[in-house]
Amino acid sequence: MKSLVLSICIVAVLLDGCATTNQHAHQHAMKINSVPSGALISIHETREPSNEDTRKVAGTTPLEESLDFPVEGNRLWLEIDKRGYVPQWVQVTPETETLTVRLERAKDKTGQPVKEYAFPVIKRLLLVPPDFAVVERGFSSEKVSESESAEVKASLAKGTQTHFRGKYEVVQIPYSQDNLTSLKSVWRDGRAAMELVDPIRLKYLPTPEYLETRAAREAARRLGSRYGGEALLLLAGKQNRETAGMVLGKIGLGAAGTFASYVGAYNNAVARGDSSFVYTIYAPSFAKGTFVEAALIDCASGEILWVNKGAWGALQLDNPEERKMLTTDLFSGLN
Repeated sequence: MKSLVLSICIVAVLLDGCATTNQHAHQHAMKINSVPSGALISIHETREPSNEDTRKVAGTTPLEESLDFPVEGNRLWLEIDKRGYVPQWVQVTPETETLTVRLERAKDKTGQPVKEYAFPVIKRLLLVPPDFAVVERGFSSEKVSESESAEVKASLAKGTQTHFRGKYEVVQIPYSQDNLTSLKSVWRDGRAAMELVDPIRLKYLPTPEYLETRAAREAARRLGSRYGGEALLLLAGKQNRETAGMVLGKIGLGAAGTFASYVGAYNNAVARGDSSFVYTIYAPSFAKGTFVEAALIDCASGEILWVNKGAWGALQLDNPEERKMLTTDLFSGLN
């Protein structure tokens, strides 16, 4: 698992899903190509930054965009990633009008070329019972509402089945002692993946990400074989709700906004034609609202095929329209 850390909330710069404008920068148009095409372009002001709190991506090749160059130094570093190929870093200046980068195939431990990213054929999607907690927060204490948590879990499962109707057959894995034992290791590794894997860069990383332990990969294989499914879908999250007294005491202090998912915000930025998209690597925790994260796991191999996460306002997930809004955003990019 990579050392990249993504924490549990998305800050305002992601919500806008747009390029940031540096008042001390100047723009220059540039054409960027890669051989092969389809590589993700990330923009940095220093070579391989070690203390980066945000990541800025310009899109995938072939690309024609105006890049913001800082006045000081007057140069940028482009990080070029594509599954199955060795990452490259290239320095560019305002004088660089056209750039073509030839990527070198990456090899695994056996010396064989790493396969490019490919989404498997999925006919039956196995939904792991969602893990969700509704937390009631007061001024001096907080507690988990078991009854409301159970209702939200059922609502999320129903919303997921509705979302994928006509695309996949969704089968919820039933509760049983044997299944719970198998899922324990899957949840352990799956939670790590949802926290550590960058949702936007996942399919462009040079090599695939897998469930970390052999036990988890074997459990995923057994569940796939037992229920005839090609992939496991994990859903987890929580909702912080404030008691009436807590809300009353905070009147006039401002209201929490509605956020978005990483992949959903990125897709919206691409659709708008934004020149770049900035999102947080490290983000503060949220005090009020709904947080959900998800991961799709290949049953046969344990490969992490897709991840996404997001924070929304105080949604009523028993409301079909609000639930649909969340699932549509959360499952963005899941093809």
